[in-house]
Amino acid sequence: MLAREVRLLLVLAAATGLGISTTATAGRTADGVFPPPLDGVPLTGTTGLQLVAASNPPLIVDVDTGRVTQVRGLDVRGNPVLTVLGAGDATIVWLERRNARRSVPRAEISVVPNGTDRATRIATASQVAPSADGDGVWLKTHLDRYRCTLREIALDGSPRASPRPVPCATRLVDAGGRALLHRREAVVDPATRRVLAAPAPRLLALAGDVLVTATGQNGSLVLTDLRTGGTRSLDYPSGIHGQGGFGQSIVDPTGTLVALEFGDPAYQLSSIQVMDLWLLDTKTASLRQLPDMPAAVSLKRTSMSWTTDGRLVLLAEVEDRALVAVWRPGQERLAVRSLRLPERTSGSDAFVAR
Repeated sequence: MLAREVRLLLVLAAATGLGISTTATAGRTADGVFPPPLDGVPLTGTTGLQLVAASNPPLIVDVDTGRVTQVRGLDVRGNPVLTVLGAGDATIVWLERRNARRSVPRAEISVVPNGTDRATRIATASQVAPSADGDGVWLKTHLDRYRCTLREIALDGSPRASPRPVPCATRLVDAGGRALLHRREAVVDPATRRVLAAPAPRLLALAGDVLVTATGQNGSLVLTDLRTGGTRSLDYPSGIHGQGGFGQSIVDPTGTLVALEFGDPAYQLSSIQVMDLWLLDTKTASLRQLPDMPAAVSLKRTSMSWTTDGRLVLLAEVEDRALVAVWRPGQERLAVRSLRLPERTSGSDAFVAR
């Protein structure tokens, strides 16, 4: 993600006349100067963190000891496409085998409860996203090329909501820790079937009762209060433009803070990849750039995850080294530690911090 100018001033404008506060910190780079590799103060002491990282099979990384083990119970022969996502007190594994003869997508959905290293298969589906309460997942399934269904199951595989028809063009997405349906004409809550936005905007996250969207790849942020219908508009905060733009967006456990990633895979038309992270407080409609940002990383091998106690964790590749960075809102620096990880082979940079 990408480098930014020293004067990263953030201007927040209220689309409906509502006041918006602004907090901006100067970027570490001047015009024409590349950002340094991701860094911070040393991560010391005991963190209690384990990371479940996508690979074939997924890796369980103990941040304190550096020990790396593999998730058991998955058949990863043939190097399938695999990713992971968090759902309550568990990690969900989505595994799809390549099959040129298959006319519809079909993936194996498994669950790895926190504190264990064994995956248990609970369903077959084409898309998966966590339920709002963390106790289950929503599944979109192709019956054939033209017929699809949507259903909800608990983490033990038992049904929570019976299958119902859904247009196959509808995408089931993880909007910062909870499922939403995204189609051309609307964004819909799968549980209540309520239309949250129409026509469908660029969806970033649903944080509590605030829907966070964007007007384009480098456009304004729009916060919509779903209780009142009121909106607030915030100017695009990052210095990353051009080929860059919005990346990952994840919501903290309180449902009020959204970590926003901005990135550029070719900063200033170079081979340097840069990310820039900002924290959006949906209660105050304010944005703050994270410390030690922007930073040079390998974008396709860098991701982030919130812990249940409110720490933001980054798992990154920097100059062919694996790094973990931990930050709690309010801290002045990232805390960084090197890790020795085997090559991750599943085509995903996702991980779950637990």
